[in-house]
Amino acid sequence: MPTLTNPIVETYSRLANQYDDEANLRSCWGRASKKVLDSLRIKDAYQLVLDVGCGTGRALVHLASRSRPDIQFIGVDPAANMCKRAARRTAGHANIKILAGCFEQIPLESATVDYLYSIFAFHWVSDVDESVVQLSRVVKPTGEMDLFFIGRDNGCEIIQKTTPIFLKYMGPALLLASARMRKQLKKDAAFELFAKAFPAYNLSVEESYDTYYDTLAGHWGWWVRIEGHFMQLPPATKRQCYREVREALLNLAEDRGIPYTIHQLHVKLRRCH
Repeated sequence: MPTLTNPIVETYSRLANQYDDEANLRSCWGRASKKVLDSLRIKDAYQLVLDVGCGTGRALVHLASRSRPDIQFIGVDPAANMCKRAARRTAGHANIKILAGCFEQIPLESATVDYLYSIFAFHWVSDVDESVVQLSRVVKPTGEMDLFFIGRDNGCEIIQKTTPIFLKYMGPALLLASARMRKQLKKDAAFELFAKAFPAYNLSVEESYDTYYDTLAGHWGWWVRIEGHFMQLPPATKRQCYREVREALLNLAEDRGIPYTIHQLHVKLRRCH
């Protein structure tokens, strides 16, 4: 089977047309993303706002429709079909532009962004150091930032149940390579990483643990978003692996449903004016 250039990006691009399905919006990730989006505030003083990993553009439309019409919003995403969906969704908003790009290659001039935010995308970067360099490059000296991404202990319940299954079907080397696709940091490590490029006195990192409950179908709706981890498995092997994973998830079920705990890190940059 040929190796994909970036299996995670390819998977998100393939699933772009399903990304806004009601099942996904009701999932733990849909609910967590809405909670983050509701916490964001666009100040009137901002001139250019950047969303890195903008997906289908839902957050951009939500924020732009509640902000001054002369604030420029730019969304960047590496998945081609996500960009197409976002471009269609934002076509009626003259102050929103969608560009192909990623954390490691942000297609903007240096020191142009007043406010940068990202919702559950940074953990997919391939190069954390270059990504932080790029973020610091495009944000103005007076700019601000809110990055939300998952931490080291994310999904601990499911990981404990499913890791032995994946080890059996993938083997140690492929399982390790799969795990490395997500850059899951501890709180202190996240602060140290961003403090290399941003003034430490303007930075803070908050973490939270929120447990969401859902049905097997609800969890499986977002599970396919990480199929890029398993692209190297032969189809028959993958089907058997998935059957055992589904059984393991069912064994986690409580009265409220199957739990999934999101370990969220929030890197916040606030400038002293």
